[in-house]
Amino acid sequence: MTRSLESILRFVNLTTSGLLAGSLGFGEAALMPGWESELPSVDERRATDAQVSGYFNAIGPVALGTAITLAVGSRNVRPLRRALDTATAVGLAGVLATTIMATVPINRRLEAQPASDYASDLSQSLARNWSRAHAVRTTLGIGAFVCAVASNLAHRHAK
Repeated sequence: MTRSLESILRFVNLTTSGLLAGSLGFGEAALMPGWESELPSVDERRATDAQVSGYFNAIGPVALGTAITLAVGSRNVRPLRRALDTATAVGLAGVLATTIMATVPINRRLEAQPASDYASDLSQSLARNWSRAHAVRTTLGIGAFVCAVASNLAHRHAK
């Protein structure tokens, strides 16, 4: 891989992993496929979200794809930088896996329950599990972003 291509990939990876980490901690959307299933089902909101969801759904996979490309395709890089690129890819894969396998299914089960005045034991348990899964994916996303930043800085300090 040429230096200019690697530089472009690093910029795209840093930008998209930063957007992903920020959305997990502070935004409404996780910027991963399936995030729209976590929102309340309001028709107006779904129509607006459907228009932009294609862009949001692309951010997570682009971050993961560029991280994997950098981890596998970078040449002549120091072992520390390769390890940081690999850690970024693993963290982003964890975010995707946690979103698809934990938070989205739990949210669907929560939305399928009938409304009631008092929370049931099941709904409280599901809410706790969703909260834990979200904490895990937020930690993975922020960790992946920190590794991407460190990988970009490792190049400058290595020379």
